[in-house]
Amino acid sequence: MKGKAIIPLALGLCIGLVAVKFGVDAIRKARGEVQVQTTIEVVAAKVDIGAYQIITPEMVDLIETPDSPLVPAAERFTSLEDLTGRVTAKAIPQFSPVLATMLAPPGTPGGMVGRIPDGYRAVSVKIDEVTGVAYQINPGDWVDVIVVMDVQQGGRGSKKQTIAEVILQNVQVAAIGQETTGQQQTGGAAKVKPARSATLFVTDREAPKLHLAATRGKITLAMRGDEDRSKSASPIMMTDAQAFESIHGEPEPEPAPAPAPVKHAAPQTEVEPEPEPHSVVVHRGSTVSNVASAIERITFENADSSNVIGVRDGVAGGADGIFKAKQPKRLPRFEPPPRDDDYGTDADSDMDME
Repeated sequence: MKGKAIIPLALGLCIGLVAVKFGVDAIRKARGEVQVQTTIEVVAAKVDIGAYQIITPEMVDLIETPDSPLVPAAERFTSLEDLTGRVTAKAIPQFSPVLATMLAPPGTPGGMVGRIPDGYRAVSVKIDEVTGVAYQINPGDWVDVIVVMDVQQGGRGSKKQTIAEVILQNVQVAAIGQETTGQQQTGGAAKVKPARSATLFVTDREAPKLHLAATRGKITLAMRGDEDRSKSASPIMMTDAQAFESIHGEPEPEPAPAPAPVKHAAPQTEVEPEPEPHSVVVHRGSTVSNVASAIERITFENADSSNVIGVRDGVAGGADGIFKAKQPKRLPRFEPPPRDDDYGTDADSDMDME
């Protein structure tokens, strides 16, 4: 029994020793081999190159680097002359190989003009730390444009009120100051001066609206999230009264208008109308029809006056049937008969009668 039990143990020990020997030989062989890796020559950036910049010979250099699938043979450049004059489509960090996917199509002009899409315009607006989201906006970000301005609603003399309105939505930022690489330079030994302008890509119809808003009011940029591309169906506007109501819960009371001064008209004295002339027609002669009779039209100063101002003679029932004008004549003023006193005493009267 003891002999039979020893045999398997001996076999297992032999197999283990053989496995250890093969393992040690493999390790020794791996250590002894010298790994040979191939290298390639590619054009790499000597300095940081910004987006849409024209590449010059001073910006690039020919270096050796290990061959890697990250640098495909179809996209690499092996000659400096092939890159001179080309325009970058994105920022290229220092020491990075320059690939064909990092460049704009041949013939693309450098600078901002090569970045403007068809139908769009590049328009710059003033910004500061408050209106520019504390300088956290970078080229390539998306923003909404808000204008704050004073408007006068109604006619002349009406009260001005301040409004805030979103005039543009989902607008892409092209540059902040002169930086177009997508990342503003921060930190470092030298103090970077904050940018004072932001360049936006807007359509040809939106450009005049943005210019007018920047002239009449103050522009503020509201930055959007990376995946937020929604747009409001209607323009968003808020007046100062609505803002007051949203904060305090009630509208700001408007002052009552001052009463208009009352103008007292000067008292007018009634002017009595002048009396109109009064006419009387007098018939003289026969009153039988078909027989003409002489008539006279006597005109007095008025209905209560005996002063005659004109007389006209005519014929009634004649062929013409009209008054024949005659030079007006003035009649003597009517005099009342003399009183008894004008003839003396009663005795004198008796004598005269005898």
